[in-house]
Amino acid sequence: MNNIVIPNGYYVYIYLRKKDLSPFYVGKGCGRRAWEPHHIKVPNDFKRIIIVAQNLTEIGALALERRLIRWYGRRDLTTGCLRNLTDGGDGDSGY
Repeated sequence: MNNIVIPNGYYVYIYLRKKDLSPFYVGKGCGRRAWEPHHIKVPNDFKRIIIVAQNLTEIGALALERRLIRWYGRRDLTTGCLRNLTDGGDGDSGY
């Protein structure tokens, strides 16, 4: 995690595919969440982790996460390119 600037407050992040830099996951977090292992594979190249917005309230981060998931669409619903399995806004803080 060298040279990583941890965003302030809650934030929304996007993981980009290596092949074509298209988004494959949208999440909300605080602290080191975007760079730590969780249910989706974290990109090895941290340059493929994009912080979309920071200094958000938790409610604001959840709302933006939902909006971006709706915008890009979910692969499991055949509506888009994301691997998200929910519409967002339902994550547990602290995980």
